[in-house]
Amino acid sequence: MTDFETFLAEALPPLGLAPAALIRRNIRRRVMRRMESQGVHDFRSYLSLLGGNPGEWEFLRPLLTVTISRFFRNRRVFETVASHVLSPLAAKGNPVSAWSSGCASGEEAFTLRILWEELPGRKPDLSILATDIDEECLKRAGEGLYPESSLREVPGEISDRYFRGEGGRYRLREDVVRSVTFRRHDLLFESPPGNFDIVLCRNAAFTYFSAPRRIAIAYAIAAAVPPGGCLVLGRTEKLPREAAAWFFRVSSPYNIFRRLEPLAAACD
Repeated sequence: MTDFETFLAEALPPLGLAPAALIRRNIRRRVMRRMESQGVHDFRSYLSLLGGNPGEWEFLRPLLTVTISRFFRNRRVFETVASHVLSPLAAKGNPVSAWSSGCASGEEAFTLRILWEELPGRKPDLSILATDIDEECLKRAGEGLYPESSLREVPGEISDRYFRGEGGRYRLREDVVRSVTFRRHDLLFESPPGNFDIVLCRNAAFTYFSAPRRIAIAYAIAAAVPPGGCLVLGRTEKLPREAAAWFFRVSSPYNIFRRLEPLAAACD
């Protein structure tokens, strides 16, 4: 093990995070910058600082996030969400609520809004709450300005309708930006911030959280989604085995699940 890997192996389990998933150069750089700001220059000394100063954990936690995202990430997944989830919900005619958890800079939440707008015919209201622990990401989301790399999976006709070039980057339509509510929220420690018909929890909890926390998060999300509501995971993620009592897969090979009824008893 490297010194950084040893640090992660000791520091992350108490937080409920999976050390192996967070061995990344960008996270190492963030942690080292924080260490240096505290006059600490090796990981063993930083562990000692954490042990003697519980408040330091509050500074460390936001550094342990992966903020990679883009519009229409894994495009076929979103096409399936549009046909299997959004279209049936729109047909019911009732207001719909959605939560994008671990939203990074908002690309996922805005993709959901664009898909909703592209559905044919009249539609009920769709409210979208997007949350993340990283306040810098939330600030960027509110600006609605993205590099070209964030748009590489966006269909050309969608790009033309919803984005305009601006100084080498791309500005998302203002009405779309205003249609999403952004809020700081730490899924690792906080309960879901409401009840939702759709929850997108992609490439977040079920990749970077420890196994016990994944079970707890799956149950918490199940409790926040009505019977028949949907949960969407990242393409390579898996629900814990215990979650089979709460969700069933509705689309293969994509990780789109519906909530079962009744909801089984919570696990400790």
